[in-house]
Amino acid sequence: MNSEQKKNDERQPDMQADGPADVAKSVIVPEYLTGQSRMHFRCYPGIGCFTRCCSGIKILLSPYDIYVLKKRLGLTSTEFLSAYTYQSFIEKSMLPIPVLKMKDDENKSCPFVSPEGCSVYADRPLTCRYYPIGMGIMKQYDKKTGTNFFIKVKEDHCLGHNEDKEWTIDEWRADQGSDVYDEVNNDWLEIVLKAKTLGNVEFSGKSLELFYMVSSNLDDFRRFVFESNFLKGYKIDPGVVQKIQEDEIELLKFSLSWLRFTLFGEGDFIVDEDARKQAQEKRVAESEKRREEKSEAS
Repeated sequence: MNSEQKKNDERQPDMQADGPADVAKSVIVPEYLTGQSRMHFRCYPGIGCFTRCCSGIKILLSPYDIYVLKKRLGLTSTEFLSAYTYQSFIEKSMLPIPVLKMKDDENKSCPFVSPEGCSVYADRPLTCRYYPIGMGIMKQYDKKTGTNFFIKVKEDHCLGHNEDKEWTIDEWRADQGSDVYDEVNNDWLEIVLKAKTLGNVEFSGKSLELFYMVSSNLDDFRRFVFESNFLKGYKIDPGVVQKIQEDEIELLKFSLSWLRFTLFGEGDFIVDEDARKQAQEKRVAESEKRREEKSEAS
């Protein structure tokens, strides 16, 4: 597949049927759409299928999803992950990812859904914002960039496609706020894309742990940056350091950019080789001192 276009139809976390047998499977309409493609869709309280799409599903949570939801619920990252998620893997990759736990009821309902609708609607995950479309990317094998495309998902129970309201795909994304999520998640999405399209990428156990921590626990990443020698290892503008100290969204974007650099060497980070050499020499000296003290004590 050297010069052929490679495609990845799960560039953003997908919504997959994962519940009772009577839950309709998602049907992807075999047509690649652009941001200017038009569709009819409207969802609102009172439509006959209201909240039917909120049960028997597998919602993979992006980094920004987790940040927004844990802030909404007043929880730490660790508390949110423990109470509302379980760990799974992104399809066609080794990458671990938090998945939203469904209720243990007959329909495997979303924990945030009620007869009145979504209780966290303003802060709902990216997958829910995209529905009923998905986003992918067409990418040349030897190119770093690609062209986004979109797909339409039609489920048997969904009546929203029969409504008169018409949108372009870009209008729908802007209306639902998914474009903002894509912007914050951009570097993370590129990591996922590369891991899935290359297929044979092997990550060390440490790299996978790092991916999961950075992807899901901003509180731990903050401690990792500011309570260790992290900042001494890179040449980072003081203005950037101040920004990520004061603004959590900037910290999140910084974390994902750093993760992409660490896993694939892509990005603008500059390693401070002198500082790293000094730190290594210090660790060696301290280790030697401990050995000498232990030898004298024995």
